[in-house]
Amino acid sequence: MKIKVVALLMVLCVIVAALSGAQLKRPESESKNTLGDRLIGTVITTESLNTFDMEAYLNENIDSIIKDENHTVNIEDKQNYNNKIYARQVTKEDITEDGEKITHKEYVFDDIDGFWIFDAKIPSTETEKSYTCLCSEGGISNVNSKLHHTDNEVEEIELTADIYYSYEKSGTIFYMNPVYQESDGDIYCVEGTGYAVSGSSSGSQTLSDKITVNDNDEKIVYQSKVTINYIPIYVPSNIEFIFMNDDNKAIKEEKFRPENVPEELTVPKGTEYVIVIEKNEEGSIANVIGKNCENAEFIAEDNDGFCSLHSVNLVW
Repeated sequence: MKIKVVALLMVLCVIVAALSGAQLKRPESESKNTLGDRLIGTVITTESLNTFDMEAYLNENIDSIIKDENHTVNIEDKQNYNNKIYARQVTKEDITEDGEKITHKEYVFDDIDGFWIFDAKIPSTETEKSYTCLCSEGGISNVNSKLHHTDNEVEEIELTADIYYSYEKSGTIFYMNPVYQESDGDIYCVEGTGYAVSGSSSGSQTLSDKITVNDNDEKIVYQSKVTINYIPIYVPSNIEFIFMNDDNKAIKEEKFRPENVPEELTVPKGTEYVIVIEKNEEGSIANVIGKNCENAEFIAEDNDGFCSLHSVNLVW
């Protein structure tokens, strides 16, 4: 028995050492669980975040681990000892159609390599009122955000988005890591569950949550639902723009590599509609853009087999 205990402790020490280099941010106060924090979105990664706090778990459970040679970590333990990776608030600059520069605040996860989407509530300051900001990063496409308030004090958040990936990435595991916002405004991510995608069909993952909080003796219900769709595609090798007149004849054709499509294209006089063709190894996909439409979308590879929707401004 002594040999088993020593061997177990050696294994545990190795695990702790392996996890000690993880870049995790802990709040200064005592770690809190997610009960009472609002689910506002997700971070999608292709590797597990491994945020389980093994060191704290061992310190508090070493006696039971030694006594039970078949000891396992259950789901409740994973939740109670799940470290939080906190987001950083940044200020970004936008330019309006009139050329005016405006700024807004949002949140980013510096320590996570992945795609994220969440609706963050920016806390009020002495000079600014509180507002909600959609934060999105990486190869996220077709983002749809719905924020709804009902008469019976229910606030609903519903987010959907698509991730396009090459058929060659079949078998990739996407981890859907929940993002929460605390009552003081801080935003964090915790380890989620994995989903192995197939090269033959689309798939999806969904997170949902519902909490009730007391605000000045008034109960408010927060409901959240986040859905990510994973869509396999053939990566386009060329993008072709065909400008057609009202006789359905081509006035002009322009071809580009996806990464070389300019930010804007001037539409020739007499153009009635534009055909955008994405050519890939298996054939092509054509989309028709109506007259005076300001943008034309196409899919392009961002990096390593992951793609997203890109846009070119059409100047009529």
